[in-house]
This record gives sequence, structure tokens and C-alpha cells, in this order.
Amino acid sequence: MDKIIKKRLIDFLKLKGIEFFENFSLKEFAAYKTGGKGEIVIFPNSIEKLKKGFAFCKRLGIPFYVLGGGANVIINDNGVEGVVCITKNLNKIAYKCGMIIAQCGVPLETLSYFAYAKGVSGFEFAYNIPGTVGGALIMNAGNNYGEFKDIACFVKVMDKKGKEFVFPESMCQFGYRASIFKKKGFIILEAVFRATARKDKRKILSLMEKIKKERESKFPLEYPNAGSVFKRPEGYYAGKLIEESGCGGLRVGNAMVSEKHKGFIVNLGNATSKDIKDLIALVQKRVYDKFDVKLEREQIFFPEDFI
Repeated sequence: MDKIIKKRLIDFLKLKGIEFFENFSLKEFAAYKTGGKGEIVIFPNSIEKLKKGFAFCKRLGIPFYVLGGGANVIINDNGVEGVVCITKNLNKIAYKCGMIIAQCGVPLETLSYFAYAKGVSGFEFAYNIPGTVGGALIMNAGNNYGEFKDIACFVKVMDKKGKEFVFPESMCQFGYRASIFKKKGFIILEAVFRATARKDKRKILSLMEKIKKERESKFPLEYPNAGSVFKRPEGYYAGKLIEESGCGGLRVGNAMVSEKHKGFIVNLGNATSKDIKDLIALVQKRVYDKFDVKLEREQIFFPEDFI
């Protein structure tokens, strides 16, 4: 970033009371615990401050990226030029008239537990899924017990021009790890979820604990990972294709295809994002060579996939 532009940005952030850091390591906010530094990283504590930061960056032509829980992203080792907005402080959540209203930075475990505390069912599936509301809506996160399309009612977003829209669920174009928000590159601000299904709290908690135990038994949670690497190919299971291609335990540097769940890549300790990316490409090649099936990446290269 040009020095004069950077000074103007920093002066603006100070004036508006938006917390920021220069050359800030993003590893803490990446599930893989890899990646470089953000040139300027901001931590707005209100939606209004996020919007002001975005508008200022747009006027000056400064790249602006949003990062939530980092649960499905691979951050470039060379870092990110421009501004990275971390949503961890955009974590307000409330219950009103049969609805749960949550800001984009609310962790999914918090969302699920909040619903349980209110005696609301339908959010159990989100328990123990890493990430935040914003990313979960963009990817239509879910598992065998449900997806975000099942509970979303309205989603408030901002487009690339800074214009705000409210999408009812019927217009969100939710699909398998897909949404209109992902397609259009919208920024999620907050969402309203249906919270009308009531159930005995003991039954809700029992299902939440069951889901958590299943995740712990199936997935390699003992190592940093970002969840399922690939989408499920039509008519196949990615993990089975990977296993039958002899990729279980395959390594590039300290990145490894998990032996516990072949659809996961884990960081054994000092892996780089490049290790992970190279391993993804190697797995894709081996599966294609053996089965003539192209594995589509579910995980996002940050910021490359947004440029």
C-alpha cells in the first residue's frame, strides 16, 4: 500500500475508533494455523464501523477482505495486502418473537448453545462446527443433521459497492456448500433465524453432545485442520476416492492427508499454506488419474479466491 494512502487509512481508523494492527499475523485466525500477515488488520466492534471501514477503503481503492473464524480458508503464506477485517467482535446475539438475530461474527457453537438455552430446537447440527455465522451462511455449512438453509429466515448483506440488501431464505440460492452470497462475493452483516421449534432442553443437549462425540470420533481434531477439503462429487464420496487412490497419509512437508478421515488435511506442526495447497493439487491429480473424477475444492484460498 502506498505510504500516503496508508497514513490516511490509519488516521481514519484512529478517528473512527476502529481497532487495528499493522503487519498482523493471521495464523491465529486460520484453522490450519498457517499463513502470513495482514498489512492492516481491523477489529470493528459494530456493524456500523465495519461499513465505514469498507466505504473508506473503497474510496481509496484499498483491497478489503472479511475473515471470520477461518474455518474453511487457507491464508496465503505471503500475507494479504490491503485491509483484513476480522469479525470476532461482531458477536451480538438476541432472541425476539420466535427469532434469533445474530451478527456475522457469532461462533456457531455459541449460536447452537444460545438456542439450546432458549429451549429452541433446529440448531443442534451447528454445535461443534468451527467457524462463524457469516462464513456458515456463505457456504451453507452443515452436516447429516442439518444445514443453514434449514434455519435461515433473513440475511442482511452488503455488496461490493457498499449497498445493503436483506435476502429472505427463498432468495439465498442455498445449495451444497453454495449460496448467492458466495457467488456474488457479498459480505454478511447479520442474520435472522427461525426459532419456533420447541423441545425439551435435555433432548436438545443430548443431540448436541451426540453430534460432538461423532465429530471427535470421525475427524482428526487433534491436529489443526479446516474441515472437509473437497466437495462431495456427484455419485461418489471424496474420502473414499482419496483412500482408494492411495492418498491416505500422503504428505507434502508437514501437511498430511489424515489417516483418520481421508477427506481432511492436517497440519502436523509446521506446515505452510503452500504445503497444503500442493498436497491438495497432488490429491486431485491422483484421484483424476485413477477415477477420471475431478475433485472440486471446498476450501477457499485467501485472498486469491476473492481477487
